[in-house]
Amino acid sequence: MKVNFEQNKDLADDDIQVTVQAAHLSPTVIELIQALEARQQSVDVYPITVDERVVLVPTAEIIALEVYGNDVTLYTVKATYQIRGVLKKILSKLNQQDFIQVAKGAAINLNHLQSLEAAFSGSMTAFLTNQLKMSVSRKYLPELRQQLGM
Repeated sequence: MKVNFEQNKDLADDDIQVTVQAAHLSPTVIELIQALEARQQSVDVYPITVDERVVLVPTAEIIALEVYGNDVTLYTVKATYQIRGVLKKILSKLNQQDFIQVAKGAAINLNHLQSLEAAFSGSMTAFLTNQLKMSVSRKYLPELRQQLGM
């Protein structure tokens, strides 16, 4: 892959235009386009409501998310928050390159993943920042391995 930068003074300061060129539309090209689109749609802070005030949590500080019924536990570097929401909806607002679902009711930030260890029945345990452990189910393991380049 070859990457070039071309300055265009006709564009606004905060405007970026990306063109992807290839011989044909391959899976690698599609993956690259999806990554760029996901980056555009993702947010750098995730707003949550805590005690009648809105807290802007930097997405880089989010370690993991875990669902218990209708409540989602949001683990961050500094605190743990209980919020209402749907895991899929929350994940759609976060950067798909950093966050990945690892179980039906759990997702992790790959930037906080320290190690993986084999568990029972083909599942694995993810060891994360702040000594947090998260179970990775067999169903989501292939996608995790792919994201990690294993």
